[in-house]
Amino acid sequence: MSSPTPPPPPGGTPAVPGPGSGAGRPSGADAGGDPVASGHVRTTTRTPLSHVPSPYGLWIAAFAILIFSGPNLAVLAAGQLADGVEAVARPNSAQLVFSLVVTLVFQVAISLAALLPLLAAGRPWSRLLGPTRATGVMWAVGLGVGVGVVVAAFTVNGTLAVLLEVEEGVEQQILQDALAGGVPTVLVGIMTVVVAPVAEEVLFRGVLFRAMAARLGLWVGAVLSSAVFAVIHFEILFSQPIALAGLFVVGLLLAFAYHLTGSIVVPILGHAVFNASSLTLALFVDRFDLEDLERVAVVLRPLWTVARSLGA
Repeated sequence: MSSPTPPPPPGGTPAVPGPGSGAGRPSGADAGGDPVASGHVRTTTRTPLSHVPSPYGLWIAAFAILIFSGPNLAVLAAGQLADGVEAVARPNSAQLVFSLVVTLVFQVAISLAALLPLLAAGRPWSRLLGPTRATGVMWAVGLGVGVGVVVAAFTVNGTLAVLLEVEEGVEQQILQDALAGGVPTVLVGIMTVVVAPVAEEVLFRGVLFRAMAARLGLWVGAVLSSAVFAVIHFEILFSQPIALAGLFVVGLLLAFAYHLTGSIVVPILGHAVFNASSLTLALFVDRFDLEDLERVAVVLRPLWTVARSLGA
């Protein structure tokens, strides 16, 4: 009688799923067995996502995205029924600040609520970070990815704007709020450069992309998750649909960056750089009243749509 195969030593090389082994599908290890095979052990060595199976299934990902995007869609729909997609006037700066604070709290609450399906399925939040630890190198790579994302997205949307002779920019209440200056600008900066990148990358790349790539293949998962990422920005969908092309490119590049590095810090930083560039552009155009740059506004990042109604 053959002796049982000993378990792999702790801290060993993550198991690489072979062809026909159901790569990316949760195995018995994912339910509490070998932590290395399940991708639970993180290392400072770059570990691509292809070396570890996804801990998340499609149903978990679908519920998480639904919880995250559902309230935003409901708020936008309610706003449209009330007064269309026009900007909501703020009576004074105090009410604007209060509105943005409420919106910030709402964003954080919805983002955390979207992670509840993971806990319900027994998937610890720590796996959202990816198999590679956030070293200084990963931070540098993330910032570099952000620059590349800015160039690619701005080029795509700028080219489409010229070819299609688009003159109307994206209408976003939160960008209008940022133009008020002072505390409102700081609050918008926190929402767009800190909260939104963390929440959206954790959900769209950390959960949705990994689940789709594991079950449907890398390219299909990257394309589909990027398409969902673009379309859930409902405000831009109604105000300037061609800008969705730039968002799709953003999602695609960030998905592959996460896949190759295995660290969620990389797409988060890339996303933050992109949002910061879009917000800076909006402030720059408004500050100097550069009418010739109005067409460039179609590349502005569609951010959280809840600000529109909560600030009423």
